[in-house]
Amino acid sequence: MTTYAVLCIPGHGHVNPTLAVAQELVARGERVFYYLSEEFRLTVEATGATFRLYESEAWKKYLPQLATSLADKGSPINNASLGKRIGLMATVAIESIRELPALIAQMATDQVDCILYDSTFMQAVFLSDALHVPAVKLFATFAVSDQVVRQMYGKEREVDRSFVKEFFGALDEKLAYQCELYGVPPRTIQELLSRIEQLNIVFLPRAFQPAGETFDEKFVFVGPALPAQRYYGGDFPLERLDQRPLLYISLGTAYNNRLDFYQTCFEAFAGTEWQVVLAYGKRVNSADLGETPDNFLIAPHVPQLEILSRADLFISHGGMNSTMESLSFGVPLVVVPQMWEQEMNGRRVQELGLGLSLDRDTITGESLRAAVEQIAHDSGVHTRLQSMQSEIHQAGGYQRAADAIKQHVQARV
Repeated sequence: MTTYAVLCIPGHGHVNPTLAVAQELVARGERVFYYLSEEFRLTVEATGATFRLYESEAWKKYLPQLATSLADKGSPINNASLGKRIGLMATVAIESIRELPALIAQMATDQVDCILYDSTFMQAVFLSDALHVPAVKLFATFAVSDQVVRQMYGKEREVDRSFVKEFFGALDEKLAYQCELYGVPPRTIQELLSRIEQLNIVFLPRAFQPAGETFDEKFVFVGPALPAQRYYGGDFPLERLDQRPLLYISLGTAYNNRLDFYQTCFEAFAGTEWQVVLAYGKRVNSADLGETPDNFLIAPHVPQLEILSRADLFISHGGMNSTMESLSFGVPLVVVPQMWEQEMNGRRVQELGLGLSLDRDTITGESLRAAVEQIAHDSGVHTRLQSMQSEIHQAGGYQRAADAIKQHVQARV
């Protein structure tokens, strides 16, 4: 029996892809420990894994700032904006060094044999080194390389390398100080950011990954790791779904405080042939939405996999989990990005002919309805969706991920 530790930042978009993998490892007789914040306890325990409470003070302090920075999708990709985003991520890693001795002690007690860590949980590199155990890097979104940056942003948006070197130098000084203070062997920020493990699991099909053909055998593209059923603590009335074409609308869990957008959806689809399921999140008061049209079912959150299995079209923020889940069910997308990473995802959806991407700041009820009608009646979109759906199913999902992880650990024995 092998013991695994799973380390993710406390965000649904990063945790969700790992859940089915953990569940599969547990089903194969392995032990899995998740180190996460309290809000994920029930979700983790539903997989059969063991929950370990890990409340990172660094994440509590800096996650709101990082969220604000990421949500500013209108800011250009240049020295200042990139520096701010990388700086916040690096600062979290630097300040998390003080938490590592306790984590190392707990993992040693748990007799961890392998660490599975989300690509943004950079400090996991220190844990792998300290415990002398292999690590597997998990990508909830695009794997990154120089080719990907050039393809997604273009040469005109490249960043001044001298600036990056100087910027990283200042961060490295802070990191070195923290490492010495807490007795951790030093690393540089660049090493943490660009670390490539011997096994890297990417929760996308290679066909969706920009420059996918440039990644070697260390990268295993498994597609979305969708469980047969995911924990859902709500009471959405699935029995009220009928035979009308189903339109699903959600802006995800992080950047969904968009009362104006939800009211635009009311304007666009009230009284139409669509039955509409709208998830408005926990930051909006339902009373502020106004009168709900008769053809809408609204709720703070819904069982997304069950809804997508019946949906005909998805208006989405373009988070990678939601995008992959939609494509897995063969559901076309109209993407309304709320942050720059989602803008990249929406652009990829549109360039592959799987849907459209709209600007969140100029959208109107008329333009939203027109986009939905265009995609709903485009036979080419549905043909391309069938091809991508096939790619996703052939990628292997959580079972292939579990196979690759087990083979990787066995090869290290």
